[in-house]
Amino acid sequence: MKYRDFLISEKENMIEELKKFLSINSVYDESTVSKEKPYGKGVDDALEYVAKLGIQHGFSVDRCDGHATELTIGEGDKMIGIFAHADVVPATGVWSQPPFSPYVKDGKLYARGSSDDKGPFMAAFYAALALKQAGLIKNYKIRFVVGGDEERGSSCLDYYFKDLKKPSPTYGFTPDADFPVIYGEKGINDFFPEIDVEIPHVKKIVGGAATNAVCDKVEITFDDPSPVVEYCEKNIVEHKCEGKVVTIFGKSAHGSTPEKGVNAAIKALQILGEVYEVRTLLNLAEGLSDTSGAKFGCFCETKLMGQTTYCVGLISYEKGHLKFSVNFRYPETVKPNEYIEKFDAYFGTKSKKGEESKLLFFDPNSKLVKTLMKAYVKETKDYFHGPITIGGGTYAKHCENTVAFGALFPDREYVMHQPDEYMIVDDILESAIIYARAIKSLGKLK
Repeated sequence: MKYRDFLISEKENMIEELKKFLSINSVYDESTVSKEKPYGKGVDDALEYVAKLGIQHGFSVDRCDGHATELTIGEGDKMIGIFAHADVVPATGVWSQPPFSPYVKDGKLYARGSSDDKGPFMAAFYAALALKQAGLIKNYKIRFVVGGDEERGSSCLDYYFKDLKKPSPTYGFTPDADFPVIYGEKGINDFFPEIDVEIPHVKKIVGGAATNAVCDKVEITFDDPSPVVEYCEKNIVEHKCEGKVVTIFGKSAHGSTPEKGVNAAIKALQILGEVYEVRTLLNLAEGLSDTSGAKFGCFCETKLMGQTTYCVGLISYEKGHLKFSVNFRYPETVKPNEYIEKFDAYFGTKSKKGEESKLLFFDPNSKLVKTLMKAYVKETKDYFHGPITIGGGTYAKHCENTVAFGALFPDREYVMHQPDEYMIVDDILESAIIYARAIKSLGKLK
């Protein structure tokens, strides 16, 4: 196939363009938010980079009032939509090298955003370039929508479709999950429990970077930190003491897979509960240590979509009042409000409820799913893995006629939202080849 030859020849250029993209710190920055830059300067810089890339390669460009960058090529009534995002989660934790200084080592490209979602976007973009070069964009158009707020709830796409009244694609995919293809995504609901509890000698607690990532660092301010420092040293707990502030460390992980992280907030509750004999904190630590909800009576599992998960992302304490966030993900039989009420009844908390991201189910026998699945199998010869459901929430929930499609291959390590995030360089190329075939095949559907 001509597109395959083109992509192989352009591999180095694709990686160099990706490195430029990855070097932009595109974490949401409230301090630089403006009407023109609704998600801050870093995100806007990343969206502008996408716009310049599109202009350079002959795409028409719309900056969408700063909420997203839209790139379009080709003509026709049929539109293949590809939805990616330029924003990234904060680069918390300990990194081997600076998180926005991309580098390749042992065939892996390291940087925040390499796998979520800048690497997959670049693979899909070069797939479109390959089809253009091969003259295979006929009687349809390809439209990329690269958003700026996926990690905080996808307000960018809400603005794109509701405020700008942009059309839905005929067929679409988002390269922001797993291969082979995703036909179902769990529901997601952030909620925010609060409880009054006196913690002796503790002035303040603050920890976490995002609701949808495992809390990897908690700072505790004491009037006398020595008992907690002694406990940490005796029990070999990773920590740091500076003056009257003790920092407890964990390991970040994506909110959809909290069991893969080490939650510093739960560690802190356990330590403080033991040192100062606070039963409320011990109960919280014991219950929340089970990310499935089984220990506090809020567990559910279905054959279709798997288990419930509960991820503590943020925590704070001051003047006897403890607050934290829970990123709650659930399968199709769960009524989330009932489970949140059961959570509060068990722990004695009162929870404020955030916005609900309803679950997604797409017919696995639909033209869209079957076409994407066929493209994956044709290029990989992987006859063992079939369409799947996931705990993560993607842009597919915000777009009609759209599912998640790649770019994490089966049996690969999951490193999204973690320190030393990476994407295998050969996987970026292979993803681009799969996407080229998939787009071409979707363009031929009637």
